[in-house]
Amino acid sequence: MKQLINYLKGKLLMKILAALFTSTGLILGVIVCAILIVIAAYVGSQGSQNSDLEESDINISADVEQYREKVIEELNKHGIPEAVNLVLAIIMTESGGLHADVMQSSASKGLPPNSITDPFESIEVGVEYFANGYKYAREHATKNINETALQGYNYGNGYIKWAIERDGGWTAENAIEFARIHSNGKKRANGQYKYGNQEYVQKLFTYLIPNTGENDLVIKPLPGGNAVIEKAISEGSKYIGKSKYVFGGGRNQSDIAKGYFDCSSFVHYAFQQAGLTLGNLSSVTTDSLVNMGKRVSVNEVKRGDLVFFDTYKINGHVGIYLGNGEFLNCQSSGGVKVANMSSGYWKGVFRGVIVRVTE
Repeated sequence: MKQLINYLKGKLLMKILAALFTSTGLILGVIVCAILIVIAAYVGSQGSQNSDLEESDINISADVEQYREKVIEELNKHGIPEAVNLVLAIIMTESGGLHADVMQSSASKGLPPNSITDPFESIEVGVEYFANGYKYAREHATKNINETALQGYNYGNGYIKWAIERDGGWTAENAIEFARIHSNGKKRANGQYKYGNQEYVQKLFTYLIPNTGENDLVIKPLPGGNAVIEKAISEGSKYIGKSKYVFGGGRNQSDIAKGYFDCSSFVHYAFQQAGLTLGNLSSVTTDSLVNMGKRVSVNEVKRGDLVFFDTYKINGHVGIYLGNGEFLNCQSSGGVKVANMSSGYWKGVFRGVIVRVTE
């Protein structure tokens, strides 16, 4: 749409109008001008609507946020709905939503850059390519699943297998080494090797940082609340905006010090700080947590209960219920944060499984 507005304002349009407004073409010129004014007004109104889009929960622009529904649709087709923000961050990194090939996915079809001229087609092709690498990483990587898949989107999925065989998954060091190998050691003026973007993951993660104000605050205990629950919530919330989701992470002190958790290790950590041990840290999973306490109904849910969601599998994600439809969790987009299960994605994957681990 922005390209059309610029085109209508361009010199070519002026030449066309000048030709139309001759003594023999005055009426035709008036008609064409009126049509163009209507089109420009419509396009302008659409642009205004885009600028008024609701702010995203991550650091992406409205130009990228407008593609969220399409991204969700395509990810659902490939069975990885949890990767929405990852793909939106890819779009932000690749194009900022300002070019037709929004995911720069032409290359994955063996085409020259920007050969795809339909944003929706770009997302369809790009998500399919990303999904293949993401699923492989999820199945085979022993660490840094998201990072491995994301770097694979930039380097090509051959990197994913190589990184997993070498280190179990992405590391900043092997991302550089892969580029060195495939560039034959040749470097650009900025010091990077002449292959892909060795800092692709680091750049992309700057867009995944939560941008809501609450993510800078520690959740204060409720006066008169259960001491264990309030301590767990307060301690866990100290990592809001200061953590990263790592599948399999959070099971040793080194990871915890860095703020590396997955959903189950984070829940275990929070309650451990409050003096309640939910099984063995080294083997904690959502499957072990769902059997820790007693099941309660949705009507009985209260602050401190564990709430489960069907993501990549049944009861594949867990968080700590806060009240008013909100829960504290560590998730793939943004790490530890407060999320809402009353609407959007989390509502869609909640199946009513609630466990009470303490009264």
